[in-house]
Amino acid sequence: VIFFNRISENSSWFHYHNFRGFSDKDWQDDEDNTETYNYQPQNLNVPFDSLIGKGVLRLDAAAGNFNIQGLTSDFLSFNKTGEIGNYSLTTADEHGRKKISLTLDKSVIRHSGNENNVEIKLSDKPSWNLDFDIGAAEINMDLRDYKIDTTTIDAGASSIDVKIGNKNPVTCMTFNAGASSIKIEIPKESACQVKSESFLISKEFDGFTKKGDGVYQTANFASGKNKIYLTIKTAISQIEITRY
Repeated sequence: VIFFNRISENSSWFHYHNFRGFSDKDWQDDEDNTETYNYQPQNLNVPFDSLIGKGVLRLDAAAGNFNIQGLTSDFLSFNKTGEIGNYSLTTADEHGRKKISLTLDKSVIRHSGNENNVEIKLSDKPSWNLDFDIGAAEINMDLRDYKIDTTTIDAGASSIDVKIGNKNPVTCMTFNAGASSIKIEIPKESACQVKSESFLISKEFDGFTKKGDGVYQTANFASGKNKIYLTIKTAISQIEITRY
């Protein structure tokens, strides 16, 4: 288990990253707004395409609860409930890749009482690059069913829970976050390397050896069939990495 400590909220680094994705135009206070917004649940999908070998998913949203797990017979399926806006979905096929963009439309957001619950399911046929730019959020990702090439998560004040599988020879994940709690689960048989610019609270963690400044590896890193690379650049309250 690895723990990284808290970085002071007074640091300029923290202020830049913790509020990434937020602006007055994105977070409008409708306290004095007389307009009525009635957002309906959304169900979107991208039909399966056997000629496409890689999926690239870009998700851009201000806040909410995001769950990425489970399989679909489509290339991607998306479900949203709540009162925060609707999402726009666009796709483009380029050189054997299907690029998918999910963007939260501009909306009026009250500071309390609003919900934005998103569930995404992916096909297990292609390999995936995931790129999430999210503000204050709760993110739960069970990626064991998928072949994940890369994942990048840019988040503000968030709770992030990720379970990684071993279906891909190499998986690279990057976390850029503000004041967040991050939990990562990796398979015991997978080799893992962690590179972090955060400060370490406890050096007692099972199966990892320090290899240099901010670099840690599992004991089986040289011999492991599947390798997981984690890069962590965060002003963070806590990170926990466990093996299952």
